[in-house]
Amino acid sequence: MKQETRDRILALGRKRDALVEELPRRPSGLAWCAENTAIADEVAQLIYADLLDGRDRVPGLALIATGGFGRNELCPRSDIDVTIVPEDESSAELDSIIRTLFQDLHWAYCTALRLDVGYAYRLISDAPGLDVKSRTGLMDMRLLAGSQDLFRSLEKALQSSFSAGEFILSKINERQEMYDRFNDTPLVIEPHLKEGAGGLRDFHCSNWIGEAIGERPARPTAAYDVVVYYRNLLHYVTKKTQDQLSRTRIAEIADLLGISANEVISQLAMAGSELHGYYLRSKEKLHEGRFELSAATLAVRGEVRVLPGSSVGEAAVGVAIATSLGLHISDLPMRADHDEGGPSAAFALSSGEKTLRNLDRCTLLSQLVPELTRCRTLVPGDSLHTYTVMEHTLRMVGLLDSLEQPGFLGELKSTVTDLTPLYLATLLHDVGKIEPDEDHSKLGASIAREVCGRWRLADSVTDTVAWLVEEHLSMARVIRIRDLMHPGTVEEFARIVGDAERLKLLTLLTWADVNAVSAGSWTAAQETFLRHLYETTLLHLQGQLPPAPDASLSRQRLLRQLRGQPEDEGKLHSFLDSLPAYYLASTTADVLRLHMELVDRAVKGEPTIEQFVRTDLGATEITICALDTPGLLSRLLGVLYAYDLSLIGIRACTTSTEPHVALDVFTVSFGGRPVPPATMSIVSRSLMDVLSDKASVEDVLRSKGKDPRRSQEFFTYTYIPGTPGILEIRAPRGRGMAFRFSRLFAAHGWNILAARVGQWAGNGAAAFYLTDAAGNPLSSDKIRRVLVEGPETVTLQTAGA
Repeated sequence: MKQETRDRILALGRKRDALVEELPRRPSGLAWCAENTAIADEVAQLIYADLLDGRDRVPGLALIATGGFGRNELCPRSDIDVTIVPEDESSAELDSIIRTLFQDLHWAYCTALRLDVGYAYRLISDAPGLDVKSRTGLMDMRLLAGSQDLFRSLEKALQSSFSAGEFILSKINERQEMYDRFNDTPLVIEPHLKEGAGGLRDFHCSNWIGEAIGERPARPTAAYDVVVYYRNLLHYVTKKTQDQLSRTRIAEIADLLGISANEVISQLAMAGSELHGYYLRSKEKLHEGRFELSAATLAVRGEVRVLPGSSVGEAAVGVAIATSLGLHISDLPMRADHDEGGPSAAFALSSGEKTLRNLDRCTLLSQLVPELTRCRTLVPGDSLHTYTVMEHTLRMVGLLDSLEQPGFLGELKSTVTDLTPLYLATLLHDVGKIEPDEDHSKLGASIAREVCGRWRLADSVTDTVAWLVEEHLSMARVIRIRDLMHPGTVEEFARIVGDAERLKLLTLLTWADVNAVSAGSWTAAQETFLRHLYETTLLHLQGQLPPAPDASLSRQRLLRQLRGQPEDEGKLHSFLDSLPAYYLASTTADVLRLHMELVDRAVKGEPTIEQFVRTDLGATEITICALDTPGLLSRLLGVLYAYDLSLIGIRACTTSTEPHVALDVFTVSFGGRPVPPATMSIVSRSLMDVLSDKASVEDVLRSKGKDPRRSQEFFTYTYIPGTPGILEIRAPRGRGMAFRFSRLFAAHGWNILAARVGQWAGNGAAAFYLTDAAGNPLSSDKIRRVLVEGPETVTLQTAGA
C-alpha cells in the first residue's frame, strides 16, 4: 500500500473518531450510521484503487459489503463484513492480489478504524451450496468496488438457487431461538436492541421473508430509527459491541440525553412493538402469497401444491416445511410422479409427528414408507398395547419431539450429533410385526436396510438404523429384568451397543417405545434404571468404570469409613468377613452399620423388618433380617405374592459365619407406587408371623385366595452360566412367578443371590442370579434337568438352554 493511501486512511480513521465523539452532542440514528458507513466505504475504495495502481492486468474482482455494512447501517461498534468475489480463480496473479487485499483491509479497518472485520471469499459457483446464514448476509449486499458484472452474476446465481421455504423456516426458527435467549416481547424493561423481540432483527427478518415470497423490501421506519438511535448511544457508552440494554446503561443514556430512564424505556417499547408487528405480519403473509417450498412444491394461498414431474422425497420435504410454517395440508391425495426418496425423504420423515401425520393425510407417507402404513390397523401381539402398530409408532415420534432441556433425556437428546437415524429407526422398529411368526426385530432390521437402500442413504446411517431396529428391545429387557449392580450386566450391554453415540440413540428409543405402549407403562423405577444403565455403560465405554468388586478392597474401604466408631473392632472385622463381595461393594458405611445391628438382633432370635420408601423408583424397599433357614426366601416371596405386591427386585445376602443370617432386600410396589403405610403394616405383620412360625406361608396364601401349590405351567428360559449363573425366565403375566420358582430352587438347595422381576414383551419376566448351596456355579445341564424334570409337574416351552 502506498504511503499516500495509508495517510488518507489514517485521516479517515480520525474523521470517524471525531464522528463518534460528536454522537452525544447530536445523537442520531440512521443518519449517523450513514455517515459512519460512508467512511468505511471510502476506505474500501481507496484500498481497491491502490491495488489496481501500477498493475498491467488485474483479475476481475468484486468487493462487496454485506450485513449491516451492506444496509448502510454501521453503528459505532458494528463489525465490517466484506465479501470478495473473483472472476477467474485460476488466474496466476489472483493469489498474491487476494493476500495483499486481505492484509490491507485488515490494517485499515482493525488498526486505522479500530473495528472488527469479517471476510468471506465466494465464487459464483458457490451460490447453490451456501447455507442460510451466508445467504442472509448476501441479501443486503451492495458493491463497494470492482466489477459490476461480477456483482450482478452473483445476484443472479443466488436468486436461481434460492429455496424460499427452507430459508423462511430457518429465519423463523432463528427468531424463536433469539426470543428464548433474550426477550420474547418488546414490552420489556431491559431489551436486546438487535436480537430480542422488537429489536432491529425483527424488521430485517420481516424484509427477508417478504423478499422470499416476492415482495419489495420495506424502507426503515421512524420506529426503526429510534432503535438504531439508542443502539448508537449504547455502543458509545459501553465502547464495545453491546446490544443488551441493562438498567445501568439506560440510566447512563438517560443522563446523557437529559431525560428520565422511564422515557427511554417507553420510547423503545413503543418502537419495538411496531417492529415486532412487522415481523408478525410477515408470517401472516405466508398464508396469502405464492412461493416455492421445495423443488417439488409450491405454497399457494397457504396450501401446498405438488409440481408435475416431482419426486416423492422432494414433495415430502415441501410438506415438512409447510407443516413447520403452519400452512394447511389438504386431505386430498397428493401424488408424486417419481417414487425416489433419497436423503430428502430422510429429512422429511425426521421432521416430527406433525409432519408425519400430514404426510399420511395427503397419502405421501404410503408412497415413502408403505412398510409402515401397512401396519395402520395391525394389532400388536400382546395385551399391553393401547394402539395399533402405526399409531404406537407415530406417538413415539411425538414423544421424541417433546424432549426438551432441562432433564436427563432432554439433555441427552441435545448431545446427539445426528437425530436422523433415531427417527428413521423409530418409524421402522415394529414393521417386522407384519409377519407374526417371525422375530420382528430381526425382520424389521432387514426391512430397514431395504428402505435405507431405496433412499440411497449413507452406509453409516443405514447400519445405525438397522442396528437400532434389531436391538430396540435390548435396553428395555436389561432395565426390567437384569441386576444392574452386577458388573457383568454392564459389560454385556456395553458389548451390544459398542459406542457412546449408539448408546445415546438406544436410550432415547427405549424411553419412547415403552412410553408409547399405554398410559402408565413407563414408571419411575424404569426411569431410574434407564439412567443408571446409561451412565454406567457410558463410563464403561470410556474406560472409566471401576473394576468388578474386590472383597478385600471393599472391606478396607468400609473399615476406614467406620474407624473411630464405638463398635468393637474385632466384631466389625468378623462381620465384614462374613459378607460377600457384591454386598460390600454396593453398601454404604451407614447402611452397613444398621445391618450390623439387625444381624446382632437376628442372632439373638429377634427378626427385623425395615421399610424405606424409594421415591426415585416409585417403590418401597423392605429389608428383612432373620436367621437363615431352608426355603426362607421362598416363604417371604409367598407373603409378598399373597398381598399382590409387585416385586421389582431382590438383593439376597447370607452371612458366611455360624449362625447364618439372611439379610434380604425386596423392592416392591403397589399399583405402580410405594406401598401405602396401612398395607405395609399388614404385610409386615404377616411377614413376622411367618418368620416366627406363628403362621405358614401356605396359610397366608390361602387366606388371600391364592393356591400355594399352584405350579408354573408355561414358561421359556435362557441360562447364562457363570458365578452366579443368570437364569432368565418368561411366563404369562402374574405376580406369583418369583414365588413359584424360588420354591423350586429351594427344593434343590440353590441360592438366589439377586433377582429382577417385571414385564417383558407382554409377558412376566424375571432374571435369577443363582449358585448351588456351596456357592459354586450351576451347569446348563443341571438347570435343564431341574426345569424339565423337577419335583413339580410343569408344561415347558424351553428356549436356548
